[in-house]
Amino acid sequence: MKRIRRNISPLFLIAIGAWMVLNQNASMTVLGIAALVLSTLGITLSVTDKESTKTSKGLHVGLNGVLAAAGAWMLISPLTLTKYLKYILGGIVVIYALLTLRRMFRFKYRMGFKIAEAVPVALGAGLMLIPLGEDIFTPAAGGVMALTGVVTLAGNLFGKKKKNGEPAGSGNEKQKGAEQG
Repeated sequence: MKRIRRNISPLFLIAIGAWMVLNQNASMTVLGIAALVLSTLGITLSVTDKESTKTSKGLHVGLNGVLAAAGAWMLISPLTLTKYLKYILGGIVVIYALLTLRRMFRFKYRMGFKIAEAVPVALGAGLMLIPLGEDIFTPAAGGVMALTGVVTLAGNLFGKKKKNGEPAGSGNEKQKGAEQG
């Protein structure tokens, strides 16, 4: 269950980010639907995860609740949301990356992946604070979201060391077994 939750969300961020980069006239309706789908998936996976702590579960459900509210707002009143979109998307990226970074420190991921996960935190904050024109905002926000997904996915797959010192997912498990046998 953990592996599914930790890999679906980054893949979804990559897909939405790439769509925003390629489609510079990104529709608020599509973003709203995507936010609702991602939040529903996140809440479902967080609530059904029996291995997660209560604090972690509460943080994930809370973040996904905010994402659901933003998605509903995008569907109900897209014109009023436009001026707040940079704060919403930047905030989602910052909170998502901070939660991932917290998990990386907690489970002793490699330092390079921790540093790489700090980059989306800074970019998400920049997205909120740096004034961008409407023509550049959508691809910039999409790029930040896609980068967040890529960094998180890479950290999930290769960032945590196994007990034998090899990175997770390195593919050397079979080779090591053949050498020993």
